[in-house]
Amino acid sequence: MIKIDTVITVPNKQFENKAEFKNYVIQFVPQDTDPLRVYNFKLMEKYGDGFFYLTFVSPNKGILNHIYQTEEEYKGSEKLRFDQQKELEKKGLKYKISSPYTFNKSALTKTEYYNLHTDLLLPLDIKVDVELFKLEMDAYKGKKYHWGDLYTQYPRYAYPLVNLNGKNNNEIEPACYPLDRWNFIQTGLENTKENFDDFLFNISQFSNEHLFEINFTKPTKLMNFKSLKVLDPIKEYMTRSCILKWDTMGHFNPHFDSWHPTRWLRLWGTTDPDKMKLRYKTGGEANVLNKVTDKWEYYEPVENIEAGRLYLHDSIRWHDAFAYDDEVYQFFISLNIDAYEIIKARII
Repeated sequence: MIKIDTVITVPNKQFENKAEFKNYVIQFVPQDTDPLRVYNFKLMEKYGDGFFYLTFVSPNKGILNHIYQTEEEYKGSEKLRFDQQKELEKKGLKYKISSPYTFNKSALTKTEYYNLHTDLLLPLDIKVDVELFKLEMDAYKGKKYHWGDLYTQYPRYAYPLVNLNGKNNNEIEPACYPLDRWNFIQTGLENTKENFDDFLFNISQFSNEHLFEINFTKPTKLMNFKSLKVLDPIKEYMTRSCILKWDTMGHFNPHFDSWHPTRWLRLWGTTDPDKMKLRYKTGGEANVLNKVTDKWEYYEPVENIEAGRLYLHDSIRWHDAFAYDDEVYQFFISLNIDAYEIIKARII
């Protein structure tokens, strides 16, 4: 891939946030008429909008990060970028274009992703012995973490399988947090819905400033369970992974765990499909309030889940989950994308 960075500076102005900066700049280069934006949006539709993103540098700078899949596609943008530069400089903005450089952070394009994820949940030929697993969990003395720092009134806990240092007694465990929440806390921004939503929908999975699934690579002692030896064929690809333990009313609100272009795969399974539901957003009469979008949406439960079976999970799709009984375990596993062909071969 080829990456080019463009720094846009708006002299003598200050902006509160990225959205304010972006809205000011795009008035001069509208999405439907500016040739470079038209060109890039077509590529976003083909590969994923995460290959094109804006980083805001307070108080008045923005860095356009454009990642092209081929040299030909990059070459097609060159003249359009220089034309955009002339247009914005006429308006008094500064526009500095970097030299193009090779970009080696791998990610799946939309086509690659959906060639693998042909359904929302696909069974794999990997199955955990539920009875043995529960016996080992009953005997396990490692630290149990509440899932994140919010909704602590609900019984939702986690044990790290793969984390940052391989230890299972860390005082604070980011592997057992929603990573969007963990990364937001690290920014120091005021804890408001407006700030969180702006952060959630503008973060780039190519950023070096935040933690993502693929940053977690150290297996903990839990991976030595006899019942989890079935994970050995995928162990080398495992990134942030946990065992979730929910009791009655343990749940996740509607959310998504990946976005295009994705840099990880997600597997899921449960010991007790008769005690919980995993649901995906689909068309239908609204039955759930999405607290992120503030919209009522329809979420349909997945049926015929087999206890202990691992499934390839389409985590780009909005989904939620809840338990209506106690002692429900879930296998919450992520893999780097080098596992693509291995997982493809294990779909049954």
